Amino acid sequence: MQANVLAKKAFISQSYLSDIENGRTTPSLDKLTTICDALGITLAEFFGYESELTPDLMRLLENMKKLTEEERSHLADFIEEILKRN
Repeated sequence: MQANVLAKKAFISQSYLSDIENGRTTPSLDKLTTICDALGITLAEFFGYESELTPDLMRLLENMKKLTEEERSHLADFIEEILKRN
């Protein structure tokens, strides 16, 4: 992707993008996320991190975020009991 196209898609100026590319400035996390979105990649992909999380595990984690601390503790205990049986 050409720099001018990326800058337009990421809602930044070409000079700001050039400054990032040449190490003259460091983008904020929000701005880096916007740039990654424009590139069609995730932050994890940008940094070369390969996730081992399957869609099922990601769904489980998202649902766990909705639980209270006490509910998460009970769930962790339940999972540990299941693992002991195997």
